[in-house]
Amino acid sequence: MKTDKILKYLSFGSAAAVILMMAAATVIEKLLGSFKAFQVIYHNPVFIALWAITAISGIMYLVKRGSVRKTAVFLLHIAFVMILAGALITMLTGKNGSIHLRQGQPVTEWASDEGFRQQLPFTLCLQEFNIEYYSGSMAASDYSSTIQLTDADEHSTHTISMNNILKYRGYRFYQSSYDEDLKGSILQVSYDPWGVTITYTGYILLLISMIAFFFRKSSGFRTAIRNLRKQSFALMILLLAFSGTAHARTKYELPALPDSIAARFDELHVYYNDRIAPLQTMTRDYSLKAYGKNGYQGLSSTQVVTGWLFWYDWWNVVPFKLKAKDRGTNTEAEKESIRMQAASGQAFKLFPLHVDEQNGEAVPDGGQIVWFSCDDPLPANLDYNTWVFIRRSIDLINDEIKNGNWDQVSLILRSIRRYQEKEAGQVLPSARHFRAEMLYNRIARPMIPFMASITLGLILFVITGFMMTRGRKAPKLMSISLLVLSIILLTYLTLTLGLRWYISGHAPFAGSYSVMMLMAWLVCIAMIAFYRSIPIIQPMGFILAGFTMLVASLASSNPQVTHLMPVLQSPLLSIHVLCMMISYTLLGLIALTGIMGLLMPANESAMLRDISLVILYPAVFILTTGIFLGAVWANISWGSYWSWDPKETWALITMMVYAAMLHSSTVSRFARPRFFHAYAIIAFLTVLITYFGVNLILGGMHSYA
Repeated sequence: MKTDKILKYLSFGSAAAVILMMAAATVIEKLLGSFKAFQVIYHNPVFIALWAITAISGIMYLVKRGSVRKTAVFLLHIAFVMILAGALITMLTGKNGSIHLRQGQPVTEWASDEGFRQQLPFTLCLQEFNIEYYSGSMAASDYSSTIQLTDADEHSTHTISMNNILKYRGYRFYQSSYDEDLKGSILQVSYDPWGVTITYTGYILLLISMIAFFFRKSSGFRTAIRNLRKQSFALMILLLAFSGTAHARTKYELPALPDSIAARFDELHVYYNDRIAPLQTMTRDYSLKAYGKNGYQGLSSTQVVTGWLFWYDWWNVVPFKLKAKDRGTNTEAEKESIRMQAASGQAFKLFPLHVDEQNGEAVPDGGQIVWFSCDDPLPANLDYNTWVFIRRSIDLINDEIKNGNWDQVSLILRSIRRYQEKEAGQVLPSARHFRAEMLYNRIARPMIPFMASITLGLILFVITGFMMTRGRKAPKLMSISLLVLSIILLTYLTLTLGLRWYISGHAPFAGSYSVMMLMAWLVCIAMIAFYRSIPIIQPMGFILAGFTMLVASLASSNPQVTHLMPVLQSPLLSIHVLCMMISYTLLGLIALTGIMGLLMPANESAMLRDISLVILYPAVFILTTGIFLGAVWANISWGSYWSWDPKETWALITMMVYAAMLHSSTVSRFARPRFFHAYAIIAFLTVLITYFGVNLILGGMHSYA
């Protein structure tokens, strides 16, 4: 056997073994814990040796084939070797631990993760620890420690906060936790002067070489584009047939507020989910939790939740939306709990007061604004009239409702609104912000768009395949009509995501709902941008957008708008998530193209392979960029750029599995269209495991994302 074949088999074989061991490690971690996964796999000499064999044999194979002349390709592989070398040095020489500082007490030691005391070559002293809060909220927006650093040649003051670390003489200090009395701070410590430097150098080289790759005239990407330009293939036609059917259902005769009074309730502010929001936001979330939809039998969510408050005995018989397995479990108990919170009035935190942070007494002005319900303990020194107003307002509304005095109910609600503006005007959301959230509450459930998208996409998928086998083209008017539908869907998604961004104050890059809607938005962008050059993208796009909105619809049983955790407030995180979602979207399109490629005759199957390759190169490179940007963010925020968390591991597996498809000149089977398409379909399982499998089964730090 020739040397180059041996090197090829060594490189790809060891890479395959690494992938299998990483997948096994995530299962071991789930079953036996992280310590066992590191002991059996990640720190196993065999695992480390396989990485080394993959890197060394791969470089030797490139040299043997003369690929050194392909500068971008060769440097890309060198970058991976540098990243692996940096990771090895970090594992062998890096140290991690924590240091506990008390205000005014100099410290020169820290504790490693192994429990050993380590000496610092300088002194740290905590001067002050602070918690910053979101305006009008008790939710923390940042934690910061002011540190005095003393060294032989250094006397300086530094502020350490989330995403703002202290770097000095190879040490990195990260804000981790704090003492309850706010007189102490706990910092994470990382000492890794060489591993991080080498790894970051590899990241930079990787980014440069990936960009340079697209400028190579002989690259696989440019070759696939040239092949497509030579092809003449069919376009799709429009067949939009979607109709809804009304189902008769049994209704309960339930008492509820008139629409006009419910609208008055909607205009109130409420302290909910650690922020000030329209009351409608709270009632919407409660209704979604209880019944899986924004309302019940034609009644709005506010009519439902106020029904729990004012007519509990009637609404108590209405069954929750439950699966058979959920009956009698914590799920049913949770639904009953939120109904009881509303029925008791505890959920309606409508009454703001200025409260002294030290003694909890009410103050005329200043202090912390705290929101109370009619049932909460109130400050002992609260004046009698305010006490009565807070305690009796809901009871008084209930009395007027029983008497049918709707004008009086409306008057009381206006009084509560005026009270809110008087006591908390400086922290209340603006009128524009309030209206934006009300609009978002009405449109944020993508039920109809996802049903229409999936229906249209499946119809187009069948018709497109039928027409491609006969070499027929669709009328231009039909193609333009599909473009218009894509623009309409994009407009809806842009409005939904834009409103959520505006309401929350941070980019919609966190949480299942936002991420799935973002993916659908990216699909629409792709459909509009490439509808002429890659017409097959339209049926694929409608299907993929529909399914992502379907997942968002399922996740939105509780898509609460929340303040962003301090550690997540980083531009790097937003770019990281965006890169990952773009890559997953593109890989989803490749999988759908693969399905069609297996059904088409040989010529069309080869053409579809070229289409997939044009998408695959940027997909893999963007995925790779997303992974190393996530590593940089993790190092800045957590003190470790790689922790073998299940989602990190499966993202790496996904990248390696798809990277194999780019080596058709080495692995000849990838040059065969049908094998290529079958592999693309199977490879997409790694994406599904990375996003859904980790979230639902494997767990880990990233399981929320």
